[in-house]
Amino acid sequence: MADRKSLEAEQSFLLTSIADLEAEFAAGDIEEPDYQELKADYTVRTARVARQLRGVENEPPPAPRSPSRRRAWVAGLVVFGLLAGWLLATSVGERGLNGQITGSIELSPREQVLECQTMGFQGQLVESFGCFDEVLARDSENAEALTYRGWFGVLASGSAQQAGEDDIAAELLATAGVNLDRAVESNPSYPDARAFRMVVLERLGRIDEACEDAEALIDLQPPAQIVQLTEPVIARLNCAP
Repeated sequence: MADRKSLEAEQSFLLTSIADLEAEFAAGDIEEPDYQELKADYTVRTARVARQLRGVENEPPPAPRSPSRRRAWVAGLVVFGLLAGWLLATSVGERGLNGQITGSIELSPREQVLECQTMGFQGQLVESFGCFDEVLARDSENAEALTYRGWFGVLASGSAQQAGEDDIAAELLATAGVNLDRAVESNPSYPDARAFRMVVLERLGRIDEACEDAEALIDLQPPAQIVQLTEPVIARLNCAP
């Protein structure tokens, strides 16, 4: 568990974010659906930190999980490890090849998304959420930012589930699903959004919907790396032809 100073810093960040969000909504700078989604996300995360500060680590350990649930969770971690490693390497590679770093103080949306992704892949989930929120404040339909804000929410949900915080895990997963839904709506042809939402839908037991994303992903003819990484998930879904 993080030390008290880190938790207090995280709590301060989240409370400030909620206050800023309320001010933006009151000023009419943010639409109500986005306001409600962000507020729910911040509120869940603030509650989690508050519980940790109250000494959740001293509570009795949760009842052991069934082997099937544990195997499903491990499988999810394996999928993430493969996806994260490849996608981070690809992002960095594309950044260098395209020569997008110009020395300018203000980053382009693409450069900022890459920084947000790097934060998340390094485990700085709270910081990455704030980073993605800045991107989305500039472009609320940025499919890449929505996709990875959603995916890192999935990871936060997994961490909460491992810690026995099932209610918080469920809310985080639901919020992540909203982000991924918006990403697919914004750009139905973005393979990452389809792939990540497919993983989430599988975890939620919504197999028919996951199969729809699997079919769409195949029709998109994604890069070979995406095909290789999603094949195990699609095989588990065993979608009807």
